Amino acid sequence: MQLLRSGKTVDDAFRAKSDFNEEATKSGRLFTDQSGSSPPGWLGLVNEFTADGELKLENRSCSAVLFLDVTLDGAGAKTRTFAFAFGGGHHALDPDAFERNFGLKIAVNSIARSNLKSIDLATLESTSFQKRIQASRKADLQGFGIDVQRDLLRLAGGVPTDTSFASSLAGKDALTFTSKLAAPDIEDKCKRALKLFVAKDYEKDFKFIDLIVPVKDRGLLDELDDLVFAEIKGMVAGNPSDLHLTLPEIIDPEAMHDIGYFGVGFHSGAKTGYGELAIEDYIAELAGGRPGDIADMAELRASHEIRVVADGQGDKERRRRLYDCFVYETVHKKKTYVLFSGEWYCIEDKFFAEVEKDYQALLSTTPIRASTTAKNEQKLIEEMDADMNLLNLDKVKASPAGAAGANLEPCDFLSRNKEFIHLKDGHGSAPISHLWNQGVVAAESFVRDQTFRKSMRDAAIKRQKLKGKTGFEALLPDGRSKPVPSDYKVVYGIMRHPYQRSKKMGLPFFSKVSLRAAASRIQLMGYAVEVHLIEKAK
Repeated sequence: MQLLRSGKTVDDAFRAKSDFNEEATKSGRLFTDQSGSSPPGWLGLVNEFTADGELKLENRSCSAVLFLDVTLDGAGAKTRTFAFAFGGGHHALDPDAFERNFGLKIAVNSIARSNLKSIDLATLESTSFQKRIQASRKADLQGFGIDVQRDLLRLAGGVPTDTSFASSLAGKDALTFTSKLAAPDIEDKCKRALKLFVAKDYEKDFKFIDLIVPVKDRGLLDELDDLVFAEIKGMVAGNPSDLHLTLPEIIDPEAMHDIGYFGVGFHSGAKTGYGELAIEDYIAELAGGRPGDIADMAELRASHEIRVVADGQGDKERRRRLYDCFVYETVHKKKTYVLFSGEWYCIEDKFFAEVEKDYQALLSTTPIRASTTAKNEQKLIEEMDADMNLLNLDKVKASPAGAAGANLEPCDFLSRNKEFIHLKDGHGSAPISHLWNQGVVAAESFVRDQTFRKSMRDAAIKRQKLKGKTGFEALLPDGRSKPVPSDYKVVYGIMRHPYQRSKKMGLPFFSKVSLRAAASRIQLMGYAVEVHLIEKAK
């Protein structure tokens, strides 16, 4: 079951290339499609094993979509159009014509939190992860391990409280339900479904689904993309902007590579390779080419790529869409929207404010370095190594007991103030969220594992002798003593370019969201946590 959006008609509901035919009906409108027969793609291979090679098998499929107009009860009630898809009928429907999260809202309004059986989640970090979790029997929401601060609930399924409506159901944009059903019952099902769609019962246990909502409306997406395209044109013309680029995932986990910009509007010939992804370089390359050749964001999205560059040539095997690297936050029609990893999200205002408040509470006003001319993380480590109050533990590997070969890095530097300093180039080849995770794992290992602590202390003694420094081993407990976490601080140091328009240092919104979760875990162990932004020279 799906619900047609207000203002849309049945004629709007089908994709442009649909071949469905309308059938005569007593009520509603019915469309069907019978595909032609065709051999399965694997038939040729199978026939190589048959005696005569003439096995004949054919695929055929039937599809149907039934549209029903249902007038709701009550004075002045509106008429809404519902669609029921059978077979492969749903493939012919245009998602933009239907209410988004229709099935999900019904599911969370009708399934008690203790009666869930399956959920689909998308975890929003620099790389988005999607997963389905299924329980062998009815289970409570808590058992599915949802992190309400950063997980998008995409689908929910289970047993509804009212089993007269359905014995089981699952909802995303469409609602799939199991129920004994005859034609006279359908109108009542539609009315009950619509009441569940607009209900607010879900706010008791599932309110978090309103915090971050993917934008699916094609018209709104075009409006938001137009805003970004206008920012790009303005930057080419020399105007400042807070649009920036962040790699949503590692290009190559083994080594650093130069990257270049490719697509419509860039100059042809040998490409310049850059050691980092930066909006300034992208705009400079575009301004030096033919930016007028790009008609709109749709053309830019389809064409522009970053690729690993060697000898002026781009490697087509190691590339990704540039649109996926844009990061932009804007207020449009009084709503806050974030473009991240190729997707637009609408952020609930209160949640946005809470994330920003928590981020500001972690942000140090006196960073370990106010600025640096270092071009990357390794150069920054070399620069900081001269400080006698810091001990370089970069590339030190320590393994907890029972995990030989885990090779965890305790930190990049240990300070005389008992700070574990973790560094990252915020414009380098690895996402910022990796830094948060490194800090969490190292902090947990230091508190819980004697073997890890002894390995770290032994390494500190060797490193300080090598560097001509003393006294750092006294900051770390020996193998027989347990540390007091409140004596220590976890410091995240991130090299960043300032935003062009505001001239301020900052982080992408979803990096702040994942930081919030990581910092909370570290603080629960007893450590203090700080974020230090280090201005990276152009």
